[in-house]
Amino acid sequence: MSNFKGYQVQENALLIDTSHASHALGGGYFDFIALSRSGIIKRALLNLSRQISFSLTELAQVVHISERTLQRYADDAKLSLDTSERAIMLSALYQRGTEVFGDLENFKEWMRTPLPAFNYQLPISLLDTTFGFQLIQDELGRIEHGLFA
Repeated sequence: MSNFKGYQVQENALLIDTSHASHALGGGYFDFIALSRSGIIKRALLNLSRQISFSLTELAQVVHISERTLQRYADDAKLSLDTSERAIMLSALYQRGTEVFGDLENFKEWMRTPLPAFNYQLPISLLDTTFGFQLIQDELGRIEHGLFA
């Protein structure tokens, strides 16, 4: 994939745009569907993991693949539709968080802080389910509109 909505190569497709221009990862569900179906390459997932400071263990939990299986993939191997979809969800969440908090580092810190809105759990610990992703997205919406829990 040589030019997916502003990215030079597919390996950068998941990177968080910290320039505050809201074009990262395309802009619509059809783009997400197409990217999921074509499969994210492992290198793109690892680039995202480094950018958002996830360990391989944390990453494996979120994308629902064993750490060992992930390690076995070649860097340019395409991941399954399900794994790709979860990687895109993770990237989109961190993109949204960066926009709401104004800075990726601030959002990363927030994701690793026990919060009352999440029953004093770390938001990052909720990312193993779709419901957890939605809960965090909802909270970001409240923060964006000045409604703190």
